Amino acid sequence: MDLSMKNLYNENNAKRLPVSSLARSTLSTGLLLRLGFNTSQNLFSDIITLKKPDLRSALVSKKNVTATVNTLKNLRGAAMKFGQLMSMDESIILSPDLAAVFAQLRSSGYSMTPSQLKKILNQNWGDDWLRNFKHFEVRPFAAASIGQVHKATLKSGEIVAIKVQFPGVRQSIDNDLGSLKFIMKTSGMLPTNFPLDYYITQCGDLLKRETDYELEAINISRFSKFLRSNDKLNVPKVYSELSTQETLTMSFFRGRELSSSIAYDQSSINDVSFSLLELLLNEIFTFKLVQTDPNLANFLLSESDNSLCILDFGACCQVSEATHELYKDLLNVALTLDANKIKSFLEDKSFIPKNASSEGAKFFDRIISIAINEISQNEIFDFQQSKVFEIITEEDLNLYFELIPTSLFGSDFIFIQRKIFGLVLFFRAIGAQLPLLKILKQQSKYI
Repeated sequence: MDLSMKNLYNENNAKRLPVSSLARSTLSTGLLLRLGFNTSQNLFSDIITLKKPDLRSALVSKKNVTATVNTLKNLRGAAMKFGQLMSMDESIILSPDLAAVFAQLRSSGYSMTPSQLKKILNQNWGDDWLRNFKHFEVRPFAAASIGQVHKATLKSGEIVAIKVQFPGVRQSIDNDLGSLKFIMKTSGMLPTNFPLDYYITQCGDLLKRETDYELEAINISRFSKFLRSNDKLNVPKVYSELSTQETLTMSFFRGRELSSSIAYDQSSINDVSFSLLELLLNEIFTFKLVQTDPNLANFLLSESDNSLCILDFGACCQVSEATHELYKDLLNVALTLDANKIKSFLEDKSFIPKNASSEGAKFFDRIISIAINEISQNEIFDFQQSKVFEIITEEDLNLYFELIPTSLFGSDFIFIQRKIFGLVLFFRAIGAQLPLLKILKQQSKYI
């Protein structure tokens, strides 16, 4: 690396990322101490002001959220990925100031230092790797939880995007999740009988697959075949000679990242939303392979039309036959628009606990009733105007947590549900208007 690389990095948010288990554990331990100190301060404040001590509110105080976000940004890897999973739509349950802090996990973080980047590229491509390029931009133009992305021009003149994995990410997954499991168990945010160990393991398995860029290249190839006749969805080309388990070189796409704050006209909003919903239904029922990460940065919107390019295929999962059948049954019972049948099905399949309190049961009945009414009474479902989202407020947070299922579901189902939830929240944010009932009825004819 030459001196210009260091100069570029001085302008960037470069920081040597912790690699060893000891270094990462030290950061996690420091976070735990800060969380404990901040929480005890908030609880003490409640007591001296004669308020009932509220552990849950103390744990999600701005001090604690800020401390958590800053630590996860430094740790990257599994720790930051888990934080992103937790913060998918924090605006539902957190106040605006906390939401702004948590949003940093999806938009910022530290990149590697020049020496770390050079070491990884040398290990994967050999010391003379620069001979393959006319130009290599050493400052990453994007970064995520497990890697950063560089733009480069090959000797052939082709412009490519290169994902480079952060050092030690794969090796640190179990250690990071162990630290986070302890935080979750001591936080009081989950039901006492919630199977956290099981879901932490499932999360770890997905993260290990996601850190295998060779597997991601295979996923890209599969989706390229699935979508070859679809002119609304594009998939990048993989350059296998410059791709390894820790590096992935793909064709470079120009476009705008999908964002809930981007200004769309209503027609574009509906076109993009329909493409995403159609893709999801095909992934579940036809491809039986789902890209489960709903992060909007995984999609680029073309400058010339409303076509989308899918950028990230690391978090893909195969849909098992059991999960495939479950979604078929779920779709069919939903289309009955019968509240009693839907609730009975969800209880039988352990989606909701049968022993919920009367307040919890009424809370859930209200959600189902409003959803059925809105879908059945309106040809076009307006996600932004839906009253369902208004029910899940900070005041009803305890009822929301009461309905968290404590049964074991397959990892594919869990991560697909996250994708569904993420898309619904995106549609809500941009004001999508879709003939939802018609789309679902049409889908039911092909399953």
